[in-house]
Amino acid sequence: MFIFLGETLLPLLTLPPRRTQFRWADAFLVMEQCGPQALGIVALINFLVGLILAFVGATQLARFGASIYVADLVGIATVREMGCLMTGIILSGRTGAAFAAQLGTMTVNEEISALQTFGISPIEFLVLPRMIALMLVMPFLVAFANFISIAGGFVVSTSMLDVTPTVYLARTIEAIDLKSFLLGITKGSFFGFL
Repeated sequence: MFIFLGETLLPLLTLPPRRTQFRWADAFLVMEQCGPQALGIVALINFLVGLILAFVGATQLARFGASIYVADLVGIATVREMGCLMTGIILSGRTGAAFAAQLGTMTVNEEISALQTFGISPIEFLVLPRMIALMLVMPFLVAFANFISIAGGFVVSTSMLDVTPTVYLARTIEAIDLKSFLLGITKGSFFGFL
């Protein structure tokens, strides 16, 4: 594992100054596969997470007459942790499995051995574009997941509680600060690297 990490980090750290066998065209293709094509499942899962957070928060906070804070709960929990975590889990399952299957098939067909025979580093040619693509796409997917999850909380809050849409949106905007948002986005990039 540490050898693979080193073989991956070294070309990643030296990517700008030296010419590697990395191709941006491959990275853009992978970005398309793991970005826009993943929006449906990311939206579904994060919408359900927002619904669940709002429902659990509503049932617990209603005991204290603090139902108005459901928007704060959903907003902060989503932006800091749940949006990036759920998106990372979805991509590791969906995209990670696809990467493993594709690279496994290439190994069985001895395509990776052929690359090494031609002097092409499989890490730089196959792994690095996937890693960079995920690191660049994850912040956008996390921001999208945050929005969808907050929308799920909006549905529960406005239908189950006596919270008006304008109050919910105002409370959400007030609760989320830039530091929390950037923390979640940064975690998303780190999960993309992992």
